[in-house]
Amino acid sequence: MKSLIVLLFVVYFSLSLDGETGTKVLFFSGGSGQPDSGHNGRINHHQLIPKFLRAGIKMTYTSDMNQLNPNSLSQYDAVVLYREFGSGHLEQLEALMDFVGGGGGLVALHNSCAGSHNHPKFIEFIGGQFDRHGKAWFTARHLKEQINHPILKNVPEFEVFDETYVHKNLSEDRTVLMIRDERGRPEPWTWVRKHGKGRVFYSAYGHDLRVWENFDFQKLVTSATLWAAQKQETLDPRIPKLTYLADTNNWFHNYEKRRNQLIQQQLKPEESLNCMVLSDEFEIDLVAHEPDIMNPIDMTWDDRGRMFVAVTMDYPRIQKEGRDRVLLCEDEDGDGKADSFTTFAEGFSLITGMCWVNGGLILAQAPDMFFVKDTDGDDQADLYEKINTGWGTNDTHGGPSNLRYGLDNKIYGCLGGGGNFSGQTRFSAGIWRMEVDGSGFTPISNFGGNSWGLGISEDFELFGCSANKNPAYHVHAPYPYFEALGLQKQKARRIFDFETHYPLTVTRKYDHYGSYTSAAGFDLYTARSFPKSFWNRTAFVGSPTGKLLGQFHLEPDGKGSYRARNGGNFVASFDEYTAPIQGRTGPDGNLYMLDWNNLIMIHGGELDNPLRDKSHGRIYRITHKESKPDKVLNFKDTNTKTLVAALQHRNMFWRLMAQRKLVQQERIDAIPLLIELARDGRVDDIGSNPGVIHALWTLHGLGQVTDSNAEALTVAEQAVHHRSAAVRKNAVRVLPKTSNSTTLLSGLLDEKNPNTLRQILLTLSSMPQDDSLGEKIYAIRDRIPTGEGLTSPYQLALIRHGSSLVERLISQLPSRERAKEGKVEKKEVELVNMLKNPSFEESKNGLPLNWTSKVHKGTATLSIDSSLARTGKNSGRIESKVGGGAEFLMVRSLEPGEYLLSAWVRTKDIEGKNGVLLKVQGRGLQSKESAKLKGTINEWQKLQINFRVDSQSGVLVFCLFGAWSEAKGTVWFDDVELFQLSSEKVIPEVTKVESLLAKQAFEKGPEEMIKLVKLINTKNEKSSSIFMEGINDLTDVSLDAKQTKRLKVLADDAAPTNKMALAIFASNNQIELGLTELANSLTGFEAEILTGNADRGKALASSCISCHGNDFTGMISERSPSLPQLSDWYMQSQMQKFKHNVRGYEVTDSDGTEMKTLMQNYSHQQMADMVAYIRTYKPKEQTISLGGDPVKGKTHYQTCIACHQVDGTGNKLVNSPSLLGHSDLYIYNQLIKFRNGHRGNGSGDKAGKIMQVSSKLLPDDQAIKDLAAYLTTLK
Repeated sequence: MKSLIVLLFVVYFSLSLDGETGTKVLFFSGGSGQPDSGHNGRINHHQLIPKFLRAGIKMTYTSDMNQLNPNSLSQYDAVVLYREFGSGHLEQLEALMDFVGGGGGLVALHNSCAGSHNHPKFIEFIGGQFDRHGKAWFTARHLKEQINHPILKNVPEFEVFDETYVHKNLSEDRTVLMIRDERGRPEPWTWVRKHGKGRVFYSAYGHDLRVWENFDFQKLVTSATLWAAQKQETLDPRIPKLTYLADTNNWFHNYEKRRNQLIQQQLKPEESLNCMVLSDEFEIDLVAHEPDIMNPIDMTWDDRGRMFVAVTMDYPRIQKEGRDRVLLCEDEDGDGKADSFTTFAEGFSLITGMCWVNGGLILAQAPDMFFVKDTDGDDQADLYEKINTGWGTNDTHGGPSNLRYGLDNKIYGCLGGGGNFSGQTRFSAGIWRMEVDGSGFTPISNFGGNSWGLGISEDFELFGCSANKNPAYHVHAPYPYFEALGLQKQKARRIFDFETHYPLTVTRKYDHYGSYTSAAGFDLYTARSFPKSFWNRTAFVGSPTGKLLGQFHLEPDGKGSYRARNGGNFVASFDEYTAPIQGRTGPDGNLYMLDWNNLIMIHGGELDNPLRDKSHGRIYRITHKESKPDKVLNFKDTNTKTLVAALQHRNMFWRLMAQRKLVQQERIDAIPLLIELARDGRVDDIGSNPGVIHALWTLHGLGQVTDSNAEALTVAEQAVHHRSAAVRKNAVRVLPKTSNSTTLLSGLLDEKNPNTLRQILLTLSSMPQDDSLGEKIYAIRDRIPTGEGLTSPYQLALIRHGSSLVERLISQLPSRERAKEGKVEKKEVELVNMLKNPSFEESKNGLPLNWTSKVHKGTATLSIDSSLARTGKNSGRIESKVGGGAEFLMVRSLEPGEYLLSAWVRTKDIEGKNGVLLKVQGRGLQSKESAKLKGTINEWQKLQINFRVDSQSGVLVFCLFGAWSEAKGTVWFDDVELFQLSSEKVIPEVTKVESLLAKQAFEKGPEEMIKLVKLINTKNEKSSSIFMEGINDLTDVSLDAKQTKRLKVLADDAAPTNKMALAIFASNNQIELGLTELANSLTGFEAEILTGNADRGKALASSCISCHGNDFTGMISERSPSLPQLSDWYMQSQMQKFKHNVRGYEVTDSDGTEMKTLMQNYSHQQMADMVAYIRTYKPKEQTISLGGDPVKGKTHYQTCIACHQVDGTGNKLVNSPSLLGHSDLYIYNQLIKFRNGHRGNGSGDKAGKIMQVSSKLLPDDQAIKDLAAYLTTLK
């Protein structure tokens, strides 16, 4: 059965119904791409879709003011208006009024009555004007005489939280339908009126999503739309009627604080299908559903295009007797639906991913990974082989997932918080790689959080997504390149513009509301059955909490990485059970979507929720109506020639399948054909040649791109000059690591494509060292932007080949000037006005540009006055003779810090409560006002405000007349200035390439170090200090007595800045250079301990619940500590360490980096408030879970007593926290981090460095477990 419900997601998006019947509506609104739903029609209008569909209403959304013209409006029966008009736009306003006057309808909501600045016709048109508002829970009442009005007939009275609008200038010809109690007075809330031949409806409802998701509000707007359009409801019988039960058991934890929670009843598969909404270019079919499949967690296809689906009945708990299995799903009668379900493999517990290789499947099931294969042809696996182990099991939704076959013939995958322990250190929250046989586990990059999305593009770029509003990452510099040079790794880049998702129905989560809090899957469209705009560009990201599959459109950013533009929903459902977790390109070129189909999609505290379902699951196929799908092929026994030809197939699925069979089956006879294909110089419609890319990687996989096959090596070397940047980018990657390749690559540094240049630089960094290239690489530094995708690859290449460059660069520095050393050069800091058009010199239609000019009460006039100005030609004037309130408003995005706002004013006969003033307000600060001026001031007088912004936010800057009360008189504003006085924005420390080069040179040995220090001592302090910084982080350096003496002489003679670098080096390596006192002068990180307010902290601490639990006592699944037992000073200091990069600096510490990211949003005072609230809770007792021996642990603890006390309560004087109340898993993880240097290396973290030393005293992992077990016994 095919769904006939569709939604257009282009510049405008619309709902399509069969035929030309129904009601056509233009929804005109606005709103940013951010997840804030306040006055945001871009988000909120989605909530109307289910009711509109059922009623036969076709809706087109736009925020383009130019669409309000007679030709466009003539296509619609009604307009839903949900925005202010602002200043100007009189032509569009007239067009809208003429449209309604001619018989059209208007549904005006909420802030629509606040627009058009006292335009009399508009106020009369709407029926009234906004005056003021508060906020409250309330129920608007139906007027008894109107209860049978067509709009109210099927709409009950309902309670909602909304802004409590009060109106003014009400028209006499209104018919009031609903009223709200305003302090004992009936306030008109909803009314209707006629306008010419048309109808106008207005309701003050609609501030944010709390209103729009209310079913009765949706009924009201739907009914009003039909009435205004003078249309009848045309019910679509295909759309199911949803039924609900009250949540009397409080099974929904209700983090959103909704009232009257309702549990939707489960729909049948065909009914749920008809709740799907997607573009009218596409259609959606059911492929499989329960009882044949349940809880589908992954899917893949074999070399015959047959679908395999992993179903997990055990999720989210691993069971001893596993019930998970892999099903082979086939369509035997050719109707497009799976009708044959064969259990291919079973007996597993918590399968999280799979990939087809070598005629079988790799299955991920922590702690192990298996290879299963059918060897006797009965479609049931009879070979079960464990191929690796070491995957963590503590985080049940953080195991290995999204297994994919890479173009380099290796297996790639995602990993969440469960981690992998097979290497030297635990790796989690990112992308990894291994060989096809399961060996060679290699971390590739970190995303953070629970990563559950990996996309491999046609040109072999790696993308992905992660939880906690991180829907798009790009791996610009894989970790092996850093590890080869011993440099600190840089995680993948966040590349999305907005993390917002657009649900059609109620969503339930505990944090990151309105965002991709559970992003799952990041599969690119890599076939050609969809329109060209999708090809190798659109990635599909599941939002199971949002009941949708979103789309992100990738484009190069011109700086060595990509941007991912949030394209809204690709498909969304208003069935609350729908939970898309994956959308993959199938063998036929169509898109296949896995639907987990569950009400419960969150974890913290919800793992055993009674509403969690284990008996449903669906798979859908989405096809493009105008395109032909690909023929499903059979490569099971295909000959070599056919496989090589398939490397040019238009679907990457078949190209990659052919490549893996050629490589895994070692088809040596393919080599001549592959070489010939690799010579193809053509490019396709998107500037690529996938056939050449796959031919090169197939030759590489067969071991042919080496000196042993000159012809294959030559064709690869020639491909680095291919017309296609995508081909060039891959050609450089297959080159052998030889000096010839190094020379070849060095000639490509003029590459114009930044992403291809990035790969050239990365490949150069892994080639044999050639110091002669250093100067050539250094010469392109001006083309490398700081902090972008090209930065790290450039540094890596320069470090590899530029170590001999250091001495020459230092030699070119200015000579030393001892008389100026140690003196700080005074710099005059130029303050920059952050406001646009601050003196009102630019105007349009008599009003200042860049300012919102608005009357918010009574009657007032705003204008540009050219007869009076402090500077320039103009000032901004506000005047009222009868009483009114008005404003010039500008919104600026400000980072944390101190600011000064000022303006010059003159006044004449100002009367009223508030007079004239300046004001700032916003989410990240406490509102502040200037002095209030009244009377007459004949000379320009300055008003000003100092204010502080605690977190990045939009700040409203007001020049106020009356300030939401009435004033009389005239005021002139001029020369408004907003200056940033200081910044608290935490900027990640960027290591200069000169310091990295110097560090590498210092590492060559003591003699090289002494030689460079001697040279630096002859150079200018300021210029040379960047090179001396390279010595700071050197460890494990040994000098003999003579070398120490020589370096000490140089240290004595060093410039002050460079002397400090040498002091740090000496301290880190226990080398006596006579600089101990200087090293001890470093104070380290010192926290600002403040008094917190628990009442303020309650709302702030809600962001901690998802990881630390409702009672903040920690969750093993999230590896999070218990918090209530921790002292106030310790929690504040740790939060501040995360904020200031003293903790969370190591990218492989996914938990730490998450905390570091989160803490950027809070000021020190907000942290203190959170701590005060958290400490109102009580800790809980912990149990031993890791098998540690507390008796042995007590012995190990003796070395800890000096700092943490006998009873484990800690000691503030030495910055030692209480160790009570933590799980043994948390203690174990933290000690491992200290031991491995992932914690404690932060700048100024003296206490952390002591812990690093202490943790290394424990002989092995078991000793750490024993110690952790002992600590759980302390009370």
